[in-house]
Amino acid sequence: MQNNMRNLAIMTLFSALIGCSSHAENQLRVSGLAFYNDSNETIENITLKVTETGKMVSCTLVEPKRYCATGFPQTYYKNAKLSLSWQVSGNNAVTNEVVFTKPARIDSDISYIAVIKFNSNTGLEAFFTKNPRPF
Repeated sequence: MQNNMRNLAIMTLFSALIGCSSHAENQLRVSGLAFYNDSNETIENITLKVTETGKMVSCTLVEPKRYCATGFPQTYYKNAKLSLSWQVSGNNAVTNEVVFTKPARIDSDISYIAVIKFNSNTGLEAFFTKNPRPF
């Protein structure tokens, strides 16, 4: 039951994040999200929130060189404003806005995975990938 509620919350978040469109040609189709920890510290309480709606998805714990991921029904990316928060060693870190880097060329025959990658030196990257495990 709790897993069904979690899946429903994730689908609702991405309906708001990605949205729908009647013109699908050359649009980015997305069917998953991954938080990847490429740092040497454990990251806790990650929350990705759609600024306009307040809907969110979260992950409690991502150990170094590990990831937390989920899939959802394929939908089109809509460029919603996003905020991200997380904790490292009990200290809060907040990014006011997260912007995903779109691929230079969009392959409309496949679905992409949205990835937020935490790095020790550069902070974080947000991008889309065809490869479900680009880490």
